[in-house]
Amino acid sequence: MSETKKADTQRLMQLIVKSSKVTTLAMQSVKSALAGDISSARGLLDEARVKGVEAHNVQTEMIQQEIRGEGASPTLLSVHAQDHFMNSHLLLEVVNIVVNQQEQIETLKERITKLEQVGEMHE
Repeated sequence: MSETKKADTQRLMQLIVKSSKVTTLAMQSVKSALAGDISSARGLLDEARVKGVEAHNVQTEMIQQEIRGEGASPTLLSVHAQDHFMNSHLLLEVVNIVVNQQEQIETLKERITKLEQVGEMHE
């Protein structure tokens, strides 16, 4: 395998690994949010975003390389890497919505509990 091919493969694997980490952190964020731990969910989501930027930087480097005429022809591995990246990017957007909604639900639960306590005091 040529050095160029090895370097391309390494970058593609970086994109897959970094994107997979984004997906893992995003799903952990959802689980934390659903468990009512919004602070942890936000922390995990922030961590996922940082990894997302790292993945995006790898992708940008590969695109710039292709524009310069130095890129390799598309392969199944490159398509797979792009799928991982795109899915992780989309998942981040959806998870952000889920965490925001779950935060609103938790706030409403707290308000209902307080109202119920006030109601019990007046009985």
